[in-house]
This record gives sequence, structure tokens and C-alpha cells, in this order.
Amino acid sequence: MSYPTYRVTVTRDDDLWVAVIDGVGATDVEDFADLDLEVRDYIAGMIDAAPGDFQLDWHYVQGDHEYTTVIERLWEFEQQASEATANRDAARQATIETMRRSGLSMRAIADALRLSHQRVSQLARAPQVPQN
Repeated sequence: MSYPTYRVTVTRDDDLWVAVIDGVGATDVEDFADLDLEVRDYIAGMIDAAPGDFQLDWHYVQGDHEYTTVIERLWEFEQQASEATANRDAARQATIETMRRSGLSMRAIADALRLSHQRVSQLARAPQVPQN
């Protein structure tokens, strides 16, 4: 099933983020984080569809400056950083558990992992998170 795509152009006007949806209308929000939900709700109400029944093609502009590419690139890097942090944390936890089972002290583990022994103790006491 192919979903229709609506072009959304976002600008900043005074204290509001204004989203103009081609062929549908416009809405505004105070917080940037609310744009996706509010725009989807607005379109859904205007075309009598569910918020998931269409795609959005976002464009961010201010005056003559278009910043869609750079902001989407930033979000991509932030997602990658978040995933890398989660992977690092899981690997760190597994390493601490394995080193503890091998009989190493918290201080020895801390030295190997370049952490304080207090931080290693905290992590060693943390609840176990199942691995996927």
C-alpha cells in the first residue's frame, strides 16, 4: 500500500514553530519536539485519515536559509551516538561481570577499564539487563 506524502515547511515566527502543509493548511506549536505529533494530528483531522496513513516530507527554512540537511544530519549523528553509548554500556557491563567472575578485584577492573573503583562498584551492583 502506498501512502500519500505531504510536504511540510517549518519556519520560526515570533515564539512559535509554524508548519505549512502543502495543499492542507498550517498549524503551529511552541516546542519543536511537538511538531511531528501536532502536524500528523492536524493533517489527519483535515483529510479524515489516521495519523499513520501518510508520510511527511519535512523542510526547515528561515528566510532564505534552508537547514533541513544539516538538522537531519545532526539527528542522524545523535541517533548513532545514542546507539554507540548503549553498546558501550552493555559491553562495559559484560566486561565487568566477566572480570569479576574471573576473580579480579574492583580496583584491578577499574584500572583495566580506566574507571574509578567506585564507578566499577556501582556498575557491578546494577541490575542485570538481558542481552538481545
